[in-house]
Amino acid sequence: MKEKVLLEEWKELYEVAVKIKELNPWKYFWDVDIITLILPENEEPVYCSVMGRGGEFYGIGFYFGFDALDNFYKIIETTDMPAQQIQRFQEDNVIICYFGDREELFKEELQIVKDLGLKFRGRNNWIYFRSFKKGYAPYILNKEEVLKLSAIMKYLLQALKNYIKEDIVVNFEEGETLVHKYDEQKNQWVTLAAPLLLPQRKYLIPVLKDELLLSRITKQPTTSAEIEVDIAYLNITIRDKEYDRPIAGRICVLADSKSGMIIDQHILSPEDDEVQYVLDMVISYILNVGKPKKIFVRDEYLFHLLVDLCKRTKISLYIKRKLDAIDYFVEEFVNFR
Repeated sequence: MKEKVLLEEWKELYEVAVKIKELNPWKYFWDVDIITLILPENEEPVYCSVMGRGGEFYGIGFYFGFDALDNFYKIIETTDMPAQQIQRFQEDNVIICYFGDREELFKEELQIVKDLGLKFRGRNNWIYFRSFKKGYAPYILNKEEVLKLSAIMKYLLQALKNYIKEDIVVNFEEGETLVHKYDEQKNQWVTLAAPLLLPQRKYLIPVLKDELLLSRITKQPTTSAEIEVDIAYLNITIRDKEYDRPIAGRICVLADSKSGMIIDQHILSPEDDEVQYVLDMVISYILNVGKPKKIFVRDEYLFHLLVDLCKRTKISLYIKRKLDAIDYFVEEFVNFR
């Protein structure tokens, strides 16, 4: 059972969120203008995106580490993927502070706001928080996240104050970021402009070590088939008493691209080994049907899961943001429910 967040801990988080809101940071930043917090206790930076300059949606996204920031840019750059599938790029190591409307809050959050004596009124004025974890739907913060975000938002608050007060010039369009970090030489926290450096992402690349199985796969005849493989998001939320937060509907699926037929599928639970399911589906297909001429996957993560297998078996592997057979199946699945 999760440890309950104390009202005093919520109070500390809401107090700093209110102070940040009072600064109207969206007057100074676009959502692609990244603020980088380099904290001694973290191995990787925390990246912050201020949303709201367009006047439609207000919030601050906190992206923990290099991979989370890489996914942030993928969300921005991906324009040809079905909307509900883009959420794969915001499924882990992300917390968002929203400035939204009353009806967007959970019942539990409305009670917290009431108990704290906060008086939010009108649109885009209700503060709430969402944690994003792989395999789960966005949900209210737990105790650890509340404490962590309270500390991080205090650093962000100081960075914003320094940026506004000192009129720091940051050339965001040329790849700079606003950095807030501790300067050991000066023995103080500093806020300054610096190049935004993002290390090249390292993806998991499984290597099949069973030489006997690999030999069986390689000997299978090559067919003219083209298949699609994906871990697709179903845009549904599953509540299960075994879990302390709602589960995101995700399905590992393999389909024939030409006929649209779904050949294999498995609805994933948070503890499932999705890597093994992907590999097992593809290998099972090859052993039963033959080697497909082409395999299409939706993203770089899945591409790297299959790249070694496809290279060693001479199967062409491609990234394709829209997977017609799987996308149709997902749409019909959701409508059927």
